[in-house]
Amino acid sequence: MFSKKKYFLYYNIFFATILLIIIGTVFVLSSSFSYGIAQNNPTLYLKKHIIYLTLGFILVWVFKKVPLEKIETFIYPLFIFSLFLLPLPTLLKGERWIQLGPFSFQPSEIVKLTFIFFLAKYFKDRYKNVNEFKVLILPVFLYLLIIGLLELQKDYGSFVLITCIFLSILILCGLNRKTLLIFSAFIIGIGILFILPSHYRRNRIKAFINPFSDPNGIGYHIIQSRIAISSGGLFGKGLGAGTGKLRYIPESHKDYVYAVVAEELGFIRTVGILILFGIIVFSGFEVSKLNENIFEKILTYGISFMFGSQFLLHSGVSLTILPPKGTTLPFFSVGGSSLIVNMLSLGILLKIAENIANQGSLKDIEDTIIKI
Repeated sequence: MFSKKKYFLYYNIFFATILLIIIGTVFVLSSSFSYGIAQNNPTLYLKKHIIYLTLGFILVWVFKKVPLEKIETFIYPLFIFSLFLLPLPTLLKGERWIQLGPFSFQPSEIVKLTFIFFLAKYFKDRYKNVNEFKVLILPVFLYLLIIGLLELQKDYGSFVLITCIFLSILILCGLNRKTLLIFSAFIIGIGILFILPSHYRRNRIKAFINPFSDPNGIGYHIIQSRIAISSGGLFGKGLGAGTGKLRYIPESHKDYVYAVVAEELGFIRTVGILILFGIIVFSGFEVSKLNENIFEKILTYGISFMFGSQFLLHSGVSLTILPPKGTTLPFFSVGGSSLIVNMLSLGILLKIAENIANQGSLKDIEDTIIKI
C-alpha cells in the first residue's frame, strides 16, 4: 500500500520525466532541423531520437521486471566491461564514439551510470569506514583511471561531471571535512594540469572572460548563445521561430540546445524546464533519504545528483556563466547513448521510488488515513 508522501514522490518523478521527454523531443526537431537539411533529411535527427527513445523505453521495461538484487550481482562485471569500452574509440579512430553502422554510442555515457552502480555496491558495506585509506584507495584509483581515459579523448565535460558525482557520493557516505578538502584540492590540481598544456582550453577560458577578444573565433559560441537567449525575452519568439539554431550557434542541437529553448520559449517558460529537472532531482534526494537499503540509497542519490549536475553544467554553459565545454542536456540534446543512459537511470530511479512507496509502514498508512 502506498503512503501518501511516498506516493507523490513517485508520481512527481514520473510526470516530470514524461513532460521532459515530450518537450525534449520537440526541441530535438527544432534545434536539429537545419543540420538535417544539410544532409538532405530535415527530420534525420528526430527519427534517430525516436529510435533511441523507443529502445530506451524497452530497456526500462526490461529492467523494471528484474529485481535490483539480481542487478546488484552483475555490477562489478558490468563496470569492468564499461571500463574496457571506454578507451576503444580513441584506440580505433581517435574519437569519443564507437560506430555501429548508421548509429554510434559514446562509452563515457555508459561509464557515468556504471560508476554510480559500482560506488553504491562498494560503499554498501564500507560507508562507515569511508575515511580509511584502505577503503578509499580502490574507488580513487578507478576514478583516476576513468578521468585519465577521458583525457585521452579530450572529454573535459565528462571529467567535470564524473568528478562532481564521485565527490557527492563520498560526502553522502560521510567523508570528513579534512579528507574532503585534501581530495578536492587534489582534483582541482588535476583539472588545472588538464587545462594548462591545452592551447584550446586556455583560449576557451580567455574567451569566457572576454568573448569579444576573439568574436569570430573562440568567443563566437558565447556571443551567439547570449544573443539567442537575450532575444527570447520573457515569453520567447515562439516554438520553431528561433534563429540562433540556423547555424549561428555552433552545435545548437547538442551543447547549446538550452539557448535554443530560451530563445523560443522565453525566460518564464524556460524556468519551467528548470523546475521539472528540480522536481526529479529533489524528489530523488527525498527517496534516497527515506530508503533504508544503503545500496539503493547511494544509487538513488547518485542518479539524482547526476541529473542535477548535467542540467546545471549544460545550462551554465548556454547561459555563459560557465566556460564552454561539451555537455548535453538530458532528453533535449541529440545523442543516442546519452538518451538511453538517461532513460535507464530514470527507470531505475522510478523503480526504487515505487518500491519505497509500496513499503509504507503502518505509521505511514495511519498518517495517510488521518490526513485523508
